[in-house]
Amino acid sequence: MSSRDLQKETNKFELKSGNDSRNSMNNNDSLEPSSPSQRITESEIDLNNVLDSMVDIEGQSGATVIFVGTVRNFGMHGKVKEMYYESYSKMAEKKIKNIEKLAIEKYGIKKIKIVHRIGELALGNNSVIIALSTPHSKDAFKACKYILAKIKQEVPIWKKEILSKGDEKWVEGKSIKTN
Repeated sequence: MSSRDLQKETNKFELKSGNDSRNSMNNNDSLEPSSPSQRITESEIDLNNVLDSMVDIEGQSGATVIFVGTVRNFGMHGKVKEMYYESYSKMAEKKIKNIEKLAIEKYGIKKIKIVHRIGELALGNNSVIIALSTPHSKDAFKACKYILAKIKQEVPIWKKEILSKGDEKWVEGKSIKTN
């Protein structure tokens, strides 16, 4: 996405949300998608916290799927020693929130939490976690794949491979087929 396209998207989001502080990133949705402060983080992602958020004491969910993306030791440009993620965080928060809402409507999700980490990540660090619960397993797996594809396609997060040779290469994202 070019900087001009990014600015157009920003302007659209700011017009939709307005300047009213009640529409800020701190509002709570009735279905409780991820809290905004947890969608994009520079901190280590607490997997136990994410797991705990999926507990369904009301019994509405028959399936919980959790996807954990981690930094691996190889990439598009060779052997990787670490990864760097950069984001336009304000827009990324809004995009992920929108993806959550679409997925909730499409797949009947009862609980959802999405967290993407930015900054420097070492091998084995968690870069993204998608957790969701639905009444049926088939919908849970489809929803998770759908969400990951949407994140890769729409959310302004970029990654750079820090290679073992010392080179640094920005990586162009790959789309995921959701069929």
